[in-house]
Order: sequence, then C-alpha cells, then structure tokens
Amino acid sequence: MKRLLLLLIMCFASMILLGFDSNDTNLKLKDVEVTIIKSERVLRYDFTIKNQGKSRVGGNQDYPGHHHLSLNIAVRPNSSLADHMEMEKDTKYKKMVYRGGGGSVVLKPGEEGQFHAEYQMKIKESQDTDFENVKQKALDGTLIIMDGVKVMAEIPLNK
Repeated sequence: MKRLLLLLIMCFASMILLGFDSNDTNLKLKDVEVTIIKSERVLRYDFTIKNQGKSRVGGNQDYPGHHHLSLNIAVRPNSSLADHMEMEKDTKYKKMVYRGGGGSVVLKPGEEGQFHAEYQMKIKESQDTDFENVKQKALDGTLIIMDGVKVMAEIPLNK
C-alpha cells in the first residue's frame, strides 16, 4: 500500500514539474478582416493573433537547413464556404487553393502578430459572382495555426 501511495505521489509530482500538457501555448484570435479582391477573384483574410501563453511560439525547431520553419496559418472551409472556393485536389485535407500569405515568424509571450492568407474563388462561367455572399460565408471555417507542420491551434472563425 505504501509503495502504491509513493508511486502515485511520484506521478503527481512529475506531472507538476513537467506540466500537464507539454504544449502550453495559448493562442487567441484577436481580429479577423475579410477582403474580396474582385479583379483577381481572391478571398483575403487578415488576422491578429495573440500569444497568451508562457512561452515563445514559432521558430523553435533546430535543423541543418537555413530557412526556419515558422508559424503559418491556413483556413479550413466548411461546406458553405467550400462551395464558392477552388479546392485542392489529391490531398486528404480539405484545403482551398492558396494564392499567398505570410505573417509573423515568432510570437513571444504577450505579443500579437499579424498574418494574412489569400485563396482562389471559383471562376463561374457567368461573371455574376455574388461577392457579398462569398464575403458573408468567409467566416464559415476554421483557422489552423501551425508551427512548421505541427498544428498549434484550431480556432472556429464564426464565433
């Protein structure tokens, strides 16, 4: 009985010392702006993301290359948004066709960063695309924040 109690105390102490979750990032979406670039048929997102955690997020990998893997974002569309967007083929993920983007490489604790991403809208045979409808559905998706290829957070945009 004493050994079991000692084992439980050691396990509890280990969790306290190591943390219950090794990923102590706490990323919060502070602002989203959506823009339609009609001439290009592009849906653009501008995000402000805050690191409310206790440690730096992004650029933590050490590897022999020169281009650091850093924070990056993607928007995973729900079906009502996907209906209006060009979608990537030959992938197991639900991804819109990416036209470009970028943002902060690293977020220190308490720091906010700016990110943007642009995606290709479907080109319909008639030029009567209802851009306002697409803009209204632009928040029907999930923001995915990654550090390199590791998913750090998934935040619904429609909240």
